[in-house]
Amino acid sequence: MAGEYEVGNSSKREVELDIPPAAEVFHEQILIPTGLLITIVNLFSFVALYRCFRLCFQIRILAINLCLSDLFTGTSLVVPPQFYYYNNCVYKKYLTSTFMVVSSFTVTMINLDRCLAIHYGIRYYIYMNKKVLISLCASFWVLSIPLVYLLYFNMETSLGISGRPILYVAKNSVTITVSAILLANIVSNLFMFVFLVRTLQMSAGRSPYTKDKRYAEQARVIRKLLVITGCFTVCSLPYIITIFPILDNDDPQFWTVHKVTVLILTSNSFINPLLYVWRLREARYQAKRLLCCWNRRYIRRLERRNKEDTATYSIYVQHAAQRFQQPNV
Repeated sequence: MAGEYEVGNSSKREVELDIPPAAEVFHEQILIPTGLLITIVNLFSFVALYRCFRLCFQIRILAINLCLSDLFTGTSLVVPPQFYYYNNCVYKKYLTSTFMVVSSFTVTMINLDRCLAIHYGIRYYIYMNKKVLISLCASFWVLSIPLVYLLYFNMETSLGISGRPILYVAKNSVTITVSAILLANIVSNLFMFVFLVRTLQMSAGRSPYTKDKRYAEQARVIRKLLVITGCFTVCSLPYIITIFPILDNDDPQFWTVHKVTVLILTSNSFINPLLYVWRLREARYQAKRLLCCWNRRYIRRLERRNKEDTATYSIYVQHAAQRFQQPNV
Protein backbone atom coordinates (compact mmCIF):
# COMPACT_ATOMS: atom_id res chain seq x y z
CA MET A 1 0.00 0.00 0.00
CA ALA A 2 1.08 3.57 -0.60
CA GLY A 3 0.76 4.44 3.08
CA GLU A 4 3.08 1.59 4.10
CA TYR A 5 6.11 2.92 2.21
CA GLU A 6 8.85 4.36 4.41
CA VAL A 7 10.17 7.73 3.33
CA GLY A 8 13.55 7.28 4.94
CA ASN A 9 14.66 4.28 2.93
CA SER A 10 17.55 4.34 0.49
CA SER A 11 17.02 4.96 -3.20
CA LYS A 12 17.76 1.33 -3.99
CA ARG A 13 15.11 0.13 -1.57
CA GLU A 14 12.65 2.67 -2.97
CA VAL A 15 13.15 1.20 -6.42
CA GLU A 16 12.53 -2.26 -5.06
CA LEU A 17 9.33 -1.14 -3.35
CA ASP A 18 7.74 0.96 -6.06
CA ILE A 19 9.08 -0.68 -9.23
CA PRO A 20 8.61 -4.46 -9.21
CA PRO A 21 11.13 -6.47 -11.24
CA ALA A 22 8.48 -7.48 -13.76
CA ALA A 23 7.46 -3.86 -14.27
CA GLU A 24 11.10 -2.80 -14.62
CA VAL A 25 11.75 -5.46 -17.28
CA PHE A 26 8.52 -4.46 -19.03
CA HIS A 27 9.72 -0.87 -19.16
CA GLU A 28 13.33 -1.52 -20.23
CA GLN A 29 12.66 -4.20 -22.84
CA ILE A 30 9.35 -2.96 -24.29
CA LEU A 31 8.42 0.61 -23.37
CA ILE A 32 11.86 2.20 -23.96
CA PRO A 33 12.22 0.83 -27.56
CA THR A 34 8.57 1.71 -28.22
CA GLY A 35 9.09 5.24 -26.90
CA LEU A 36 12.23 5.67 -29.00
CA LEU A 37 10.39 4.62 -32.15
CA ILE A 38 7.46 6.94 -31.33
CA THR A 39 9.85 9.84 -30.74
CA ILE A 40 11.70 9.40 -34.06
CA VAL A 41 8.53 9.03 -36.15
CA ASN A 42 6.74 12.01 -34.59
CA LEU A 43 9.82 14.24 -34.73
CA PHE A 44 10.16 13.57 -38.44
CA SER A 45 6.42 14.08 -38.93
CA PHE A 46 6.51 17.38 -37.04
CA VAL A 47 9.24 18.73 -39.34
CA ALA A 48 7.28 17.61 -42.41
CA LEU A 49 4.06 19.21 -41.16
CA TYR A 50 5.81 22.45 -40.22
CA ARG A 51 6.93 22.80 -43.86
CA CYS A 52 3.38 22.27 -45.20
CA PHE A 53 2.37 25.91 -45.71
CA ARG A 54 -0.21 25.01 -48.37
CA LEU A 55 -2.06 22.61 -46.09
CA CYS A 56 -5.48 23.58 -44.75
CA PHE A 57 -4.87 25.51 -41.52
CA GLN A 58 -7.36 23.40 -39.53
CA ILE A 59 -5.60 20.16 -40.39
CA ARG A 60 -2.11 21.68 -40.05
CA ILE A 61 -2.67 23.17 -36.58
CA LEU A 62 -4.39 20.09 -35.16
CA ALA A 63 -1.90 17.66 -36.73
CA ILE A 64 1.08 19.64 -35.36
CA ASN A 65 -0.51 19.66 -31.91
CA LEU A 66 -1.04 15.90 -32.18
CA CYS A 67 2.57 15.35 -33.26
CA LEU A 68 3.87 17.39 -30.32
CA SER A 69 1.80 15.45 -27.77
CA ASP A 70 2.85 12.10 -29.25
CA LEU A 71 6.47 13.28 -29.47
CA PHE A 72 6.51 14.14 -25.76
CA THR A 73 4.76 10.84 -24.99
CA GLY A 74 7.54 8.91 -26.69
CA THR A 75 10.23 11.01 -24.99
CA SER A 76 8.74 10.39 -21.55
CA LEU A 77 8.69 6.64 -22.21
CA VAL A 78 12.38 6.60 -23.12
CA VAL A 79 13.52 8.13 -19.81
CA PRO A 80 13.90 5.40 -17.11
CA PRO A 81 11.52 5.59 -14.10
CA GLN A 82 14.41 6.17 -11.67
CA PHE A 83 14.79 9.74 -12.99
CA TYR A 84 11.25 10.55 -11.87
CA TYR A 85 11.77 9.35 -8.29
CA TYR A 86 10.95 11.59 -5.34
CA ASN A 87 9.76 10.60 -1.84
CA ASN A 88 8.89 7.01 -2.74
CA CYS A 89 6.77 8.05 -5.68
CA VAL A 90 7.34 7.64 -9.41
CA TYR A 91 5.98 10.79 -11.03
CA LYS A 92 6.52 9.47 -14.53
CA LYS A 93 2.91 8.34 -14.86
CA TYR A 94 1.71 11.93 -14.36
CA LEU A 95 3.89 13.23 -17.19
CA THR A 96 3.17 10.46 -19.69
CA SER A 97 -0.56 10.45 -18.94
CA THR A 98 -0.75 14.22 -19.45
CA PHE A 99 0.69 13.96 -22.95
CA MET A 100 -1.58 11.03 -23.82
CA VAL A 101 -4.68 12.91 -22.65
CA VAL A 102 -3.68 15.85 -24.89
CA SER A 103 -3.27 13.41 -27.78
CA SER A 104 -6.70 11.90 -27.06
CA PHE A 105 -8.41 15.29 -27.01
CA THR A 106 -6.64 16.36 -30.21
CA VAL A 107 -7.68 13.23 -32.09
CA THR A 108 -11.27 13.80 -31.02
CA MET A 109 -11.07 17.43 -32.14
CA ILE A 110 -9.71 16.43 -35.55
CA ASN A 111 -12.59 14.03 -36.08
CA LEU A 112 -15.11 16.56 -34.77
CA ASP A 113 -13.66 19.30 -36.99
CA ARG A 114 -14.06 17.23 -40.14
CA CYS A 115 -17.55 16.00 -39.17
CA LEU A 116 -18.77 19.56 -38.55
CA ALA A 117 -17.17 20.73 -41.78
CA ILE A 118 -19.00 17.98 -43.70
CA HIS A 119 -22.33 18.69 -42.00
CA TYR A 120 -22.36 22.52 -41.96
CA GLY A 121 -20.08 23.35 -44.87
CA ILE A 122 -18.89 26.94 -45.15
CA ARG A 123 -21.00 28.04 -42.18
CA TYR A 124 -18.66 26.12 -39.89
CA TYR A 125 -15.58 28.06 -41.06
CA ILE A 126 -17.20 31.36 -40.16
CA TYR A 127 -16.65 30.53 -36.49
CA MET A 128 -13.66 28.16 -36.65
CA ASN A 129 -10.70 30.42 -37.49
CA LYS A 130 -7.01 30.12 -36.63
CA LYS A 131 -7.31 32.02 -33.35
CA VAL A 132 -10.13 29.82 -32.07
CA LEU A 133 -8.35 26.62 -33.12
CA ILE A 134 -5.06 27.60 -31.49
CA SER A 135 -6.94 28.52 -28.30
CA LEU A 136 -8.60 25.10 -28.29
CA CYS A 137 -5.26 23.33 -28.69
CA ALA A 138 -3.79 25.37 -25.82
CA SER A 139 -6.79 24.53 -23.66
CA PHE A 140 -6.12 20.81 -24.21
CA TRP A 141 -2.67 21.18 -22.63
CA VAL A 142 -3.98 23.25 -19.73
CA LEU A 143 -6.98 21.00 -19.07
CA SER A 144 -4.99 17.75 -19.19
CA ILE A 145 -2.85 18.72 -16.17
CA PRO A 146 -5.67 18.87 -13.58
CA LEU A 147 -7.42 15.90 -15.19
CA VAL A 148 -4.38 13.66 -14.79
CA TYR A 149 -3.81 14.91 -11.25
CA LEU A 150 -7.42 14.02 -10.36
CA LEU A 151 -7.15 10.70 -12.20
CA TYR A 152 -4.55 9.55 -9.62
CA PHE A 153 -6.10 11.50 -6.73
CA ASN A 154 -5.47 9.89 -3.32
CA MET A 155 -7.63 11.15 -0.46
CA GLU A 156 -5.28 9.62 2.13
CA THR A 157 -2.38 11.99 1.37
CA SER A 158 -2.14 15.70 2.10
CA LEU A 159 -1.51 16.73 -1.53
CA GLY A 160 -3.66 14.01 -3.08
CA ILE A 161 -0.64 12.52 -4.92
CA SER A 162 -0.56 8.76 -5.41
CA GLY A 163 2.67 6.79 -5.81
CA ARG A 164 0.98 3.64 -7.02
CA PRO A 165 0.35 2.45 -10.60
CA ILE A 166 -2.99 3.47 -12.02
CA LEU A 167 -4.32 -0.07 -11.82
CA TYR A 168 -3.96 -0.02 -8.02
CA VAL A 169 -4.96 3.56 -7.27
CA ALA A 170 -7.71 3.66 -4.64
CA LYS A 171 -11.00 4.36 -6.37
CA ASN A 172 -13.02 7.30 -5.10
CA SER A 173 -15.58 9.75 -6.44
CA VAL A 174 -12.85 11.94 -7.97
CA THR A 175 -11.02 9.21 -9.89
CA ILE A 176 -14.31 7.66 -11.01
CA THR A 177 -15.52 11.01 -12.40
CA VAL A 178 -12.30 11.61 -14.34
CA SER A 179 -12.34 8.05 -15.70
CA ALA A 180 -15.91 8.64 -16.87
CA ILE A 181 -14.85 11.88 -18.63
CA LEU A 182 -12.04 10.10 -20.48
CA LEU A 183 -14.39 7.26 -21.40
CA ALA A 184 -16.97 9.74 -22.70
CA ASN A 185 -14.29 11.31 -24.88
CA ILE A 186 -13.62 7.94 -26.50
CA VAL A 187 -17.31 7.04 -26.82
CA SER A 188 -17.93 10.35 -28.61
CA ASN A 189 -15.69 9.06 -31.39
CA LEU A 190 -18.03 6.07 -31.77
CA PHE A 191 -20.94 8.44 -32.41
CA MET A 192 -18.85 10.29 -34.99
CA PHE A 193 -17.99 6.93 -36.56
CA VAL A 194 -21.72 6.16 -36.96
CA PHE A 195 -22.32 9.63 -38.43
CA LEU A 196 -19.54 9.14 -40.98
CA VAL A 197 -20.84 5.71 -41.99
CA ARG A 198 -24.32 7.11 -42.59
CA THR A 199 -22.91 10.05 -44.56
CA LEU A 200 -20.83 7.66 -46.67
CA GLN A 201 -23.91 5.54 -47.39
CA MET A 202 -25.86 8.62 -48.47
CA SER A 203 -23.01 9.68 -50.76
CA ALA A 204 -22.81 6.19 -52.27
CA GLY A 205 -26.57 6.20 -52.92
CA ARG A 206 -26.45 9.19 -55.25
CA SER A 207 -26.95 8.76 -58.97
CA PRO A 208 -23.81 7.50 -60.74
CA TYR A 209 -24.72 9.61 -63.78
CA THR A 210 -24.23 12.91 -62.00
CA LYS A 211 -21.30 15.02 -63.18
CA ASP A 212 -20.73 16.43 -59.72
CA LYS A 213 -17.35 15.25 -58.41
CA ARG A 214 -17.85 16.90 -55.05
CA TYR A 215 -19.52 13.83 -53.55
CA ALA A 216 -16.72 11.53 -54.71
CA GLU A 217 -14.18 13.79 -53.00
CA GLN A 218 -16.33 13.89 -49.88
CA ALA A 219 -16.55 10.09 -49.84
CA ARG A 220 -12.76 9.86 -50.03
CA VAL A 221 -12.40 12.17 -47.03
CA ILE A 222 -15.00 10.19 -45.08
CA ARG A 223 -13.19 6.90 -45.71
CA LYS A 224 -10.01 8.41 -44.27
CA LEU A 225 -11.92 9.61 -41.21
CA LEU A 226 -13.43 6.17 -40.71
CA VAL A 227 -9.95 4.64 -40.55
CA ILE A 228 -8.74 7.38 -38.20
CA THR A 229 -11.73 7.13 -35.85
CA GLY A 230 -11.67 3.34 -35.85
CA CYS A 231 -7.94 3.10 -35.02
CA PHE A 232 -8.23 5.61 -32.19
CA THR A 233 -11.21 3.80 -30.65
CA VAL A 234 -9.61 0.35 -30.93
CA CYS A 235 -6.35 1.57 -29.34
CA SER A 236 -7.88 3.64 -26.53
CA LEU A 237 -11.02 1.84 -25.42
CA PRO A 238 -9.40 -1.37 -24.01
CA TYR A 239 -7.06 0.65 -21.77
CA ILE A 240 -9.75 2.90 -20.32
CA ILE A 241 -11.89 -0.18 -19.62
CA THR A 242 -9.12 -1.88 -17.61
CA ILE A 243 -8.69 1.15 -15.32
CA PHE A 244 -12.41 1.69 -14.81
CA PRO A 245 -13.44 1.03 -11.19
CA ILE A 246 -16.15 -1.54 -11.97
CA LEU A 247 -13.58 -4.24 -12.76
CA ASP A 248 -11.80 -6.53 -10.31
CA ASN A 249 -8.06 -5.88 -10.61
CA ASP A 250 -6.98 -8.35 -7.91
CA ASP A 251 -6.64 -11.16 -10.42
CA PRO A 252 -2.93 -11.68 -11.34
CA GLN A 253 -3.88 -12.22 -14.98
CA PHE A 254 -5.55 -8.81 -15.01
CA TRP A 255 -2.13 -7.15 -14.72
CA THR A 256 -0.99 -8.95 -17.88
CA VAL A 257 -4.13 -7.82 -19.71
CA HIS A 258 -3.50 -4.26 -18.51
CA LYS A 259 0.09 -4.28 -19.84
CA VAL A 260 -1.18 -5.41 -23.23
CA THR A 261 -3.68 -2.54 -23.30
CA VAL A 262 -0.87 -0.13 -22.36
CA LEU A 263 1.12 -1.27 -25.40
CA ILE A 264 -1.93 -0.93 -27.64
CA LEU A 265 -2.57 2.56 -26.30
CA THR A 266 1.02 3.72 -26.79
CA SER A 267 1.03 2.23 -30.29
CA ASN A 268 -1.63 4.79 -31.16
CA SER A 269 1.06 7.48 -30.83
CA PHE A 270 3.02 5.64 -33.52
CA ILE A 271 -0.02 5.10 -35.75
CA ASN A 272 -1.12 8.75 -35.63
CA PRO A 273 1.66 10.07 -37.94
CA LEU A 274 0.79 7.37 -40.48
CA LEU A 275 -2.85 8.45 -40.44
CA TYR A 276 -2.53 12.24 -40.19
CA VAL A 277 0.76 12.88 -41.99
CA TRP A 278 1.50 10.20 -44.56
CA ARG A 279 -2.09 10.23 -45.89
CA LEU A 280 -1.93 13.99 -46.66
CA ARG A 281 -0.59 14.85 -50.11
CA GLU A 282 1.33 17.95 -49.06
CA ALA A 283 2.79 16.20 -46.00
CA ARG A 284 3.88 13.22 -48.10
CA TYR A 285 5.59 15.59 -50.48
CA GLN A 286 7.54 17.28 -47.68
CA ALA A 287 8.39 13.91 -46.12
CA LYS A 288 9.81 12.63 -49.42
CA ARG A 289 11.90 15.79 -49.72
CA LEU A 290 13.36 15.16 -46.27
CA LEU A 291 14.02 11.46 -46.87
CA CYS A 292 15.61 11.99 -50.30
CA CYS A 293 17.36 15.32 -49.70
CA TRP A 294 20.60 13.86 -51.12
CA ASN A 295 19.04 13.04 -54.51
CA ARG A 296 18.71 16.39 -56.31
CA ARG A 297 17.32 14.85 -59.50
CA TYR A 298 14.52 13.14 -57.58
CA ILE A 299 13.81 16.36 -55.65
CA ARG A 300 13.41 18.33 -58.89
CA ARG A 301 11.04 15.69 -60.24
CA LEU A 302 9.04 15.84 -57.00
CA GLU A 303 8.81 19.63 -57.17
CA ARG A 304 7.61 19.54 -60.78
CA ARG A 305 4.98 16.93 -59.99
CA ASN A 306 3.83 18.83 -56.89
CA LYS A 307 3.42 22.06 -58.90
CA GLU A 308 1.32 20.23 -61.47
CA ASP A 309 -0.89 18.68 -58.77
CA THR A 310 -1.25 22.01 -56.99
CA ALA A 311 -2.25 23.81 -60.18
CA THR A 312 -4.78 21.10 -61.06
CA TYR A 313 -6.27 21.22 -57.56
CA SER A 314 -6.52 25.04 -57.61
CA ILE A 315 -8.43 24.94 -60.91
CA TYR A 316 -10.79 22.31 -59.51
CA VAL A 317 -11.43 24.31 -56.32
CA GLN A 318 -12.16 27.49 -58.27
CA HIS A 319 -14.57 25.62 -60.52
CA ALA A 320 -16.30 24.04 -57.51
CA ALA A 321 -16.56 27.41 -55.77
CA GLN A 322 -18.28 28.92 -58.78
CA ARG A 323 -20.79 26.08 -58.99
CA PHE A 324 -21.61 25.59 -55.32
CA GLN A 325 -20.60 29.01 -53.91
CA GLN A 326 -18.69 27.26 -51.12
CA PRO A 327 -15.27 25.56 -50.74
CA ASN A 328 -14.85 21.85 -50.94
CA VAL A 329 -14.82 20.22 -47.49
